[in-house]
Amino acid sequence: MNKKLHTAILALIAGIAFSRTCVAADASGDWVGQLTGPFDSDYTAQYNHVSLKADGTKLSGRWGTYKLAGTLTGARMELSLTDTGGKPAGTLSGAQGEDTFSGTGSVVPARRAVGGAAQSPNAVTWKLTRAAAVPAKPKTYDYEPTVFYGTYSAAEPPVLHIFPGDTVNTRTIDANGRDANVPRHGTGGDANTGPFYIEGALPGDTLVVKLVKLRTNKPTARQGSRFNQHAVTLAYALAAKYDPNFNGEWKLDPDKNVATLTPSEGLPHLTIPMKTMLGCISVAPPGEEQYRGTDLGVFGGNLDYNDNVQGTTLYFPVFHPGALLGMGDAHGAMGDGEVVGTGLETSVDVTFTVDVIKGYTTPQVRAETNDYLISFGVSGSVPESIQLATTQLADWMKKDYNLTDSEIALLFGDVLKYDITELVDPHFNVAAKVPKSVLATLNK
Repeated sequence: MNKKLHTAILALIAGIAFSRTCVAADASGDWVGQLTGPFDSDYTAQYNHVSLKADGTKLSGRWGTYKLAGTLTGARMELSLTDTGGKPAGTLSGAQGEDTFSGTGSVVPARRAVGGAAQSPNAVTWKLTRAAAVPAKPKTYDYEPTVFYGTYSAAEPPVLHIFPGDTVNTRTIDANGRDANVPRHGTGGDANTGPFYIEGALPGDTLVVKLVKLRTNKPTARQGSRFNQHAVTLAYALAAKYDPNFNGEWKLDPDKNVATLTPSEGLPHLTIPMKTMLGCISVAPPGEEQYRGTDLGVFGGNLDYNDNVQGTTLYFPVFHPGALLGMGDAHGAMGDGEVVGTGLETSVDVTFTVDVIKGYTTPQVRAETNDYLISFGVSGSVPESIQLATTQLADWMKKDYNLTDSEIALLFGDVLKYDITELVDPHFNVAAKVPKSVLATLNK
């Protein structure tokens, strides 16, 4: 054989081997895994954190809660999944695309039947997309809204992609949603700013949002002057004689931190302390669910909690990649329950930061202020909301403070407090809270 030809063939073979090794080496790292069943959409597909480690053509790592092992030969990937008990959980096969892998397979649902009974695997298509690279340093963004949304839905396209640790300066509009320069989508009330896509947030994670600054940016606020039907008896509601011309406008002075009502005969000089808050803050609701801006649920939304103020940190369960954070419906102040259907409706400049707790989530939204740990319970009735809020708070104590059920029950019996935050919208919201001053003495 011609020496030059022989050398070229050897170089080609070495190049192919090197290329295949590079393909395997390139598979190492963090990915976003997507499993899609026959009737799934992008909104109902299952998403997981996936980590891969390549050793030659062999692969190891995790797909969500599953352990994985497999091979990558050339561009061909074969994976086997096992659950935490070591039982087979599925097989996947596919090929490499442009910085992706995809194919078909079958996977056992992550939640097995009670008692560990065998379940048939589901046919799926799958895809691995390289996780976004985290910047070396957190960034600060000044976002001027280009659209406001009057609905909560994963179908709303994100207005900005940010990473854990990043800070955003932006603004909201008041509940009537009037802004001559920015369009509003959706017919529901309480238009929101966003949604913001948080890189690295996936279903099963917790999104952490800290409200760094809330400051009103209008000199006035408006408020209703009629009780909502849930706040008073039917007899009172029927007998009440409301003044249709009552002026519920307030003058706001954020420098002095006070709001002053337009004088009336009985309230000629009512001035109250301002407590600027966000009535609405949310992630996108599960699956293909969509709600009007006035609604609330496990995703947050119109929580109307008057301690969602500057300095408060909120914790949201994540239901979709990126979480899709939104916020709006600011109030200069508001009493518990929003009993007249409004607070001091206004708009604010807001600064917030985000973080992600991976692999841990809670059933509903939680919060933390300087003084309390808080759990929200959103449902169709106040009694059920109390149960949901108390249960979630008790689970929080178990996880973070290693308390027994008896210890939690006794502790709550002495220090637990409830705030009824929402009476007037499609669902009720009750906040259960425990003082951090008491918790600081535990386990010492």
